[in-house]
Amino acid sequence: MDCFEAKLLRYFQYLDSKSRTYNFVAGLIWMAVIGLLDNITPGEVRHSYLYLLPIAFVTWFSGIRCGLVISLLSTALWSVNNIVDTLPVFIWNIASTLIFYVAVTILFNKTRTLWENEKTLSRTDPLTGAKNIRAFAEIIEHEMLRSSREDLPFSMAYLDLDNFKNFNDTYGHVAGDELLKSIVANIMLQLRKTDVVGRLGGDEFAIFFPATDQSATQVVMQKISHELDKLMGASIWSITFSVGVLTCTGGVHNLEKLISFADGLMYEVKRAGKNDIRYALYPPTARSEKSQEDSSLLA
Repeated sequence: MDCFEAKLLRYFQYLDSKSRTYNFVAGLIWMAVIGLLDNITPGEVRHSYLYLLPIAFVTWFSGIRCGLVISLLSTALWSVNNIVDTLPVFIWNIASTLIFYVAVTILFNKTRTLWENEKTLSRTDPLTGAKNIRAFAEIIEHEMLRSSREDLPFSMAYLDLDNFKNFNDTYGHVAGDELLKSIVANIMLQLRKTDVVGRLGGDEFAIFFPATDQSATQVVMQKISHELDKLMGASIWSITFSVGVLTCTGGVHNLEKLISFADGLMYEVKRAGKNDIRYALYPPTARSEKSQEDSSLLA
């Protein structure tokens, strides 16, 4: 059963990856086949329920507008194959069938919307809108595989707010929550669509930069740092940031080790006086790895 569900999920993901037009055309073909079946079978055999299959398919994968078009066409096709002599009855059959198909279309569209919202909430930190740890990990693992195939570097930044506990104690948790939301929103404005922000803890965040080498990451991080400083300067939030940034030359690595290494870089900034960014390559050289291990022992 688990194998069947996994295959079904992959098939749904495949259809989701296709364009709306592709799925709409597939639904049209499906509807035409049902119409043909309806036409060649005896009139006593009813096929109105079969039209629900392409209607549901198109609504789910192409949206409510396409679903309504299929509902209208399915009603027309069904009525052509089920003409009755009494006009009032014929009109009633068409109207009731169309209303039923439209109701199913609306129901499936609502279900899809609720499912999308639930999927988003299950992968998103409800306070800041950043990815939660689970979603962040899934994205990184997928991107590492892609980077390995295409021999591309990627980078990750580990960002921690300096003295956030003191801020919470002074201004309260409501102000602290507003601060976190403003910081994440500000960071996201500086990123590409392919970059990902994840919340790893209370005031600890990670930023993943796919297909980005160290020099490009430095440019982006300096821009983020500058914009965050402007945000803090324009408010009562006198907060600074300690950041550790690692760049991987490609390949698949243990995610926990990547996060631990970036976390170690961040703590080096903390011990050096905070409010700075430290960069390193991963995997580290034997010398830099020993230096970080020594730093971790002092933490």
